[in-house]
Amino acid sequence: MRKCAERVGMTLAVMTLSACAQLTTGAETAAQLPRAAVEGTYGFFETLFAREELSVEVVEVGRLPNCNSTGREPSLEMFADAAAVKSWQQTRGVAFTPSGAEPPPGIYAVVEMGERGTGGYSLAVSRQAAIRDDVLYLKGSFLVPGNSSMVIQVLTSPCSLVRVPTRSYNRVVLLDQSNNVRTSWSAPGFKN
Repeated sequence: MRKCAERVGMTLAVMTLSACAQLTTGAETAAQLPRAAVEGTYGFFETLFAREELSVEVVEVGRLPNCNSTGREPSLEMFADAAAVKSWQQTRGVAFTPSGAEPPPGIYAVVEMGERGTGGYSLAVSRQAAIRDDVLYLKGSFLVPGNSSMVIQVLTSPCSLVRVPTRSYNRVVLLDQSNNVRTSWSAPGFKN
């Protein structure tokens, strides 16, 4: 009888993991399923940003309508210092700061919306952020033109430069205004 109960318990556990695997997209291993299932819920992120001990502030240093992105998907890139940001700006042919001046010292993230075929798109990163287990969570607003809006027909790629608290991060996650994960960055060698 006891062995039968153990088998039933194990079967239920496997069925539960299978259900999580079907609900959570992008989970590559069974070890990721519980965390991915929790992180994929609205309540997780709301709780994360509501907890004062996890709350941090980031500063949007600049925002551009065109960062010369090469793809359509949102992306996020981290920079260890202002010199790395300046080098990236020169490579892309853009400038977040007036007259090409260096941004203030700090650690930075560049968040890109991706290439768009018209004007009217915009990206803004909130000052409110959270850190949990060496993961920085950023909130962004992805603004799109309305269906009846008149927009200029030109390639755009909105982006934002954000100064983040100085510390070591294993991962940075960008959420949109509906708490959906839009993109993330992982430190070299870090496995989710």
